[in-house]
Formats: sequence, structure tokens, C-alpha cells
Amino acid sequence: MRCDVSRGHLGSVNTETTPEIELLAGLRAELTEYEVRSEVRENVAGLAVFTDVRGVFVWVFVSYSGRYFSWDQDGRQHPVNDMPGAARRIAEQVRPNGSGVVTS
Repeated sequence: MRCDVSRGHLGSVNTETTPEIELLAGLRAELTEYEVRSEVRENVAGLAVFTDVRGVFVWVFVSYSGRYFSWDQDGRQHPVNDMPGAARRIAEQVRPNGSGVVTS
């Protein structure tokens, strides 16, 4: 952690990124390939994936072991070392009609 006292900014700023946040940011980038909108929420160490229903998200977390992404209340998981595959599966879930999802 560093202390930033530049003009207009007082106090400590946490500049450390956890491995979980880095994995979720990578998954977020992969989801953009499917035109699926998502936001990393550092306060809960999760990825909020937008659905077609306003205010309803699919929440994605990294497992305690750090080996899997999990979502759908842990009903679904996918290895973190296959981000494209995880993004495809999540995109298929949030767009069940396949709209905008290319599975080639």
C-alpha cells in the first residue's frame, strides 16, 4: 500500500491487486468478445455479469483453491486456466437464446 498525498487526494490508496481480482479482470476481458457486459466488484471480490433483466446479475467468483471460476451459486464452475471456455459458458447462460454468442 502506498500513501498518496497529491493535491486533491489525501489518505492511503490500496494499489495492490489480489490474484482473484486479476483473474476476474481477465474473465471480464474475455466476456467482451461475446459482447457481454460485466464489472469487477473489488469490494466482494466478484464479477457482476449483466443479464437481460435490469438489476439482475450472474455473480462469478474464484474458488477458495484459486483453481475454478464458480457461478450460479456454485452450481457451475470452470477452470481458471481456460478463460475463453469460462467466458463462452457464462455468455451462453446470460444469453440463453444464443443471441450474440459465437461458439466456434
